[in-house]
Amino acid sequence: MTTFAAGDLSRAQHRTRSRAKSDDSIRASLDVLEAMLDEASAGRATGDLMFDGGYFETIGTELRRLHARLRIHHAARLIASPDDPAGPLPPELSEDLDRLRAEHPRILGQLDLLVRSVGTMADRPLEDKEVFVMRMRELIAVLRRREAEEDRLFYFAIWRDTGGES
Repeated sequence: MTTFAAGDLSRAQHRTRSRAKSDDSIRASLDVLEAMLDEASAGRATGDLMFDGGYFETIGTELRRLHARLRIHHAARLIASPDDPAGPLPPELSEDLDRLRAEHPRILGQLDLLVRSVGTMADRPLEDKEVFVMRMRELIAVLRRREAEEDRLFYFAIWRDTGGES
């Protein structure tokens, strides 16, 4: 049975980090976390991997990195243009932007909960560990959806600025 020693990186995390060495983005953190979760799931299915303290310590480090990146991302958006980073948008898209802004504190709250609970996961029953992993997967999905929506608003604003539909 393979276990993670404290501070060790999984094979998946090494592969993902080498691809994204210079990438300090939220996407890079999500890729690393998702690869670690996938590797753990595959290992659990074959009995080769155990959720031990080293695994959760490594997950905790990556969650804290993601937390910092989300805070920087949010602050950068507010500094760039506190009123409307995408420029004037039609009302239906302004509502989308308002919704994205409003959900940011909830996302950080969910991430805070995961960061606070990761330290005790190694000593918890398997069911708690599986719930923790499920919550991490939910957070990753929410952040990927959010990123896609932000990109859509950004590109729509560029399209309009370059002569698209007014």
